Amino acid sequence: MTTSPTASVPARGAGLAGVLEIARRRRVLAIVPFLLVLAAAASLAFFLPGLWTARSLIMVDRPQVPESMVKSTVVSDLEGQLISMSQEIMSRPRLAAIIQRYNLYARVRQSFGMDEAVERMRKDIKLEIQGDPERRRGREPRTMMFSVAYSTSNPRIAMDVTNQLTALYVEENVKFREKMTAGTSEFLERQLGEARAKLQQQEQRIAAYKEQHMGELPEQREANFRALERLQQQLTMAYENNRRASERRQLITQSLADIDQSVGLATAGGGVAGPDVTPQAAAAARLNLLKQELVQMQSTYNEKYPDVVALKEQIRALEAKIAQDAPAASPAPAPTRPKGGRELKAAPQNPYIVNLMQQLDQATVESKASTDEIRGLNTQIAMYQRRIENTPRREQELSLITRDYETTRDLFRSLLSKREEAGIAADLEAKNKGERFRIIEGAGMPERPTGPNRLRLLMVGMVLALAAAAVAVVLAEQVDTSYRTVDEVRASVPVPVLSTIPKITTERDHRRTTRQRRWTTAAVAVGLFVVVGSSFVLAHNNDALVALLTPSDRSAAGR
Repeated sequence: MTTSPTASVPARGAGLAGVLEIARRRRVLAIVPFLLVLAAAASLAFFLPGLWTARSLIMVDRPQVPESMVKSTVVSDLEGQLISMSQEIMSRPRLAAIIQRYNLYARVRQSFGMDEAVERMRKDIKLEIQGDPERRRGREPRTMMFSVAYSTSNPRIAMDVTNQLTALYVEENVKFREKMTAGTSEFLERQLGEARAKLQQQEQRIAAYKEQHMGELPEQREANFRALERLQQQLTMAYENNRRASERRQLITQSLADIDQSVGLATAGGGVAGPDVTPQAAAAARLNLLKQELVQMQSTYNEKYPDVVALKEQIRALEAKIAQDAPAASPAPAPTRPKGGRELKAAPQNPYIVNLMQQLDQATVESKASTDEIRGLNTQIAMYQRRIENTPRREQELSLITRDYETTRDLFRSLLSKREEAGIAADLEAKNKGERFRIIEGAGMPERPTGPNRLRLLMVGMVLALAAAAVAVVLAEQVDTSYRTVDEVRASVPVPVLSTIPKITTERDHRRTTRQRRWTTAAVAVGLFVVVGSSFVLAHNNDALVALLTPSDRSAAGR
């Protein structure tokens, strides 16, 4: 007996008895989803491939020669070095070669291509530095270790790939250190060449400056002072010599003038004057003396100088007098004109006058020589004084030039020292005496898989199966609005119940029920078969699903 669609849903009973009644009545509906979900979870746990992780341990040997003796040119930051090497080792060409060699990620390559397979492999490779992170950040000079791990569904392939990756890290470390050493040496050599060229250019500039201002340099100041002092002493002596020569000339000139005057007086009085001195000889000596004095004054002063003009007048008057007295005397030898162009009068015959004239010539020569010497000394003194005055300015200019030179020279020496150290460090690396990677524990065959956790999958499947059965029963009860007992009818309908008719089951009903059960059993069996087959297809060699279902296990393996 069923109610109309507008009838309210009757009470289903309460308490444990009601729940057990529903479970008994809906047992078939609950068993079907329970079996399907449990079969799916169990088949996945059974068919999923195991995840095998192989691990190798590498020790970083410290340099055999202390860094206090030979400083390495390679940065000793292990984490940074491993990151740099990992970028090279996990590049697409290298991982693609390993994938093709061991036929890894076949389904991923078929479905998504090589790039996705390479990305999957990068996630499956784990690299971890052993030890306390705080001590690693302290950069203590101690031996450190790191591990390389690889996870896959085949234990032998996991071992082989891990060993190959370990060998790549050792090989890449050698290449990395050689590259760093060569790069450092090349950089230092290039910088040294530039510094050497700059240093040579500055040396040439300094040499050109010193050559241009020779004598005015700061280091020549003392020599200039000594030379100036010596020249001043020589100038004093030259002035003294010139004074003495002038005094001698004056004395000799005075003597000749006295002789000339005495000759004139003797001629007027008719007596004899001097040691056999004739008036013509005295006049000639006087004329010769005046001409020599004129020549000396012309070398110092110009023609309009008053003393020069007066001296020329005296010579002209004396020549006129000699010419007037010449007819009365015996003819004298004609004057000669030497190659120098100066007309020379005939030398007097009196030995005394000749001696005086020779002394006068000597005094004149000495006076002229001392005058020339004074002029030359004054020129040199002015030059040295100019040098001394210019020395502070040259010192300032030279300091600006040498400042850059000294900086470049210090840089050159520093680079030269660093290049020598880099050469020793390169030789140390070539002889494997520097920091190197050493495999202390190669990857072996894993003894047990690291995932997936099949028991956990079964427990999760059991929980999901029970939940699916409960949901199915609840939904069926919510949809089913039929009455099962008289009490449900009485509780829902205000009309009194007069009688009840029991369920009448005929033979035909029995056959129909049996047939329904058989079809249901067959459908459940087919469903289970489909679920198990689908689970097999989904789980077989599905490394991605294994990695998805075992994240915690893989993290533990990495640690």
